[in-house]
Amino acid sequence: MRSRLLVVRLLAALLVTWPGLTFFGRRGQSSSDAVDALVKDVQALGSAGQDAANMASALLGGLQDSKLLADSSYDARRRVAKFKIAGGGAMGEFFPDLRIWLQVQLDKNLRISWEKARSGAVVLHFSGLSFAPLPGAQELYLKAGLDSFTCPSIKSVNQEEYYQCHLKKALVMEEFWKANRTLIPKNLQHQFAFIGDNTVISHLSEQLGHGFGWSMLLVLSAPPSTVETLEFSENGVRGTSIHDKNQAGAKLSAKHGFKDLSLNIARPLVGDTRFGGLVRSVGERIMPVACNFGILCSVGEPRWRSKGIRGADPKVVASLFRRRGTKGPNGEEGCLTWKSKKRRR
Repeated sequence: MRSRLLVVRLLAALLVTWPGLTFFGRRGQSSSDAVDALVKDVQALGSAGQDAANMASALLGGLQDSKLLADSSYDARRRVAKFKIAGGGAMGEFFPDLRIWLQVQLDKNLRISWEKARSGAVVLHFSGLSFAPLPGAQELYLKAGLDSFTCPSIKSVNQEEYYQCHLKKALVMEEFWKANRTLIPKNLQHQFAFIGDNTVISHLSEQLGHGFGWSMLLVLSAPPSTVETLEFSENGVRGTSIHDKNQAGAKLSAKHGFKDLSLNIARPLVGDTRFGGLVRSVGERIMPVACNFGILCSVGEPRWRSKGIRGADPKVVASLFRRRGTKGPNGEEGCLTWKSKKRRR
């Protein structure tokens, strides 16, 4: 009986102290230790690894500075880092002037693993990281009457039919801006004003196919998405994501095919229109962060993945996930403000 008890105690001790077998990893391992170990291993994978390490360091360093990293572990053998987010999760808000149409959301458990592909690319896999629509976006979609009709799936009609149906919604939003601006939440008014309040840019966007209406539609139809991977290579950074069924507004997003719509609106950014790379070239000059965010969310998706389109700038991607008020190794300003979900309520 005593021998059996001794064996049980030894096994229990092994489970607690052996790295990778428990969520908390080695006893006494701090968040800084886990972050540093992960970054160091990824950093050693060449130039792509350096870019991936900069992004991971920016994300995790910002959470540390915001005191949102609680328990953590890193299993070097399995290449997996696990972090518990204080307060049951966190929300990352982008600086409004960047005009990025999504927020970053973290579950209470964040997991990051890595691999080096045969091509030399370094892939970071995520669990617990997602993008969420801006506050009030889907409510405004309903208020403006865009839920009154549903456009056909991109798979069931040709590109022109798909475009014309959603153009009606873009035009509805342009008219809504003119007639009902006071009904639009302040944060979304600020988002739209960059084009709507600039006579020259507004006129130009209308000449180029009602770009103002399309930009509003992009914000209101931002799909709640779970981020699966970020892939770093000599050809830039590209991400993959899936529809997040657990977020508020997921049913509206699925009903109207928000993900397909968002990817179609991003077509000019990836050069898949008669304008070629012109939109991307201009966008990277005047709105580099928002432009690279759109590229990051688009070029890794199946419809464009095989075309070898250049991904997002890795320095900009790192700044996207860096806490505002801090700078990267090349002086890039951080873009995110982190808030605990618990405090947010």
